[in-house]
Amino acid sequence: MEDHTLTIFKLLPKTSLSSYPMSQEEHCQVSGTVIQQPVTMKKNIYLSIMGTMGSGKTTVAQLLARELKFRVLEENFGENTFLPRFYQDMNRWAFQSQTFYLMEKITQLLATPKLLLKHSVIQDTPIQQDAFSYAKAQHVLGHMDDAEWKLYQKIYKSFEPYFPKPDLIVFLETSVTELVRRIASRGYEYEQAIPKSYVELLDMLNHKWLTENKTIPVLTVETDGLNVVRSKTAQGALLAKIKTTLKL
Repeated sequence: MEDHTLTIFKLLPKTSLSSYPMSQEEHCQVSGTVIQQPVTMKKNIYLSIMGTMGSGKTTVAQLLARELKFRVLEENFGENTFLPRFYQDMNRWAFQSQTFYLMEKITQLLATPKLLLKHSVIQDTPIQQDAFSYAKAQHVLGHMDDAEWKLYQKIYKSFEPYFPKPDLIVFLETSVTELVRRIASRGYEYEQAIPKSYVELLDMLNHKWLTENKTIPVLTVETDGLNVVRSKTAQGALLAKIKTTLKL
């Protein structure tokens, strides 16, 4: 983890200077009675949780935020009024639903640098997953036509230079079989009609982006046998792995 250096100035009595012998090799600089002395300060961390739907992103984000004392940036599922409509008529509502999420995430990201001045933060789903998995899947499936997909990409690329990059993405690796089981068990009515092939497509696109990603460090965590909802042992193992990676 990189350190930011903050230079502070200590004002000392003139008579005390003789007790601070200096050489050309030393980093402290003396001007009159002022000594410049570097003091290291740890920067706050930006962590993002990635995984195919049903992998447990929200659960893991909340767990890590609580245990690491990070500020959690949550997704606003409930506010997307297009989402239930999308699951009923994907061709009609795919663009609106995905663009809603995109704009919400952009707003969130533009506020993140200011938040990082005071807090370490953990994000539930990076914007790259929104764009290159969820939204791209709608274009692949034909639910977003070429014009809609082009407009979506234009919006994304217009703001991309202003996105802060996570210090680490934690990818929750989960088999499609387990994803389908978890989706069925969590009881969201609008998700019950989702075909397995759709989950497979999302998972494939996630792995495609991970393969192409060259700029953001990624920690992959196998979750098929990791019950972070109920098992304290599993929670501890996950937390230890992430703390080791972040050198906390």
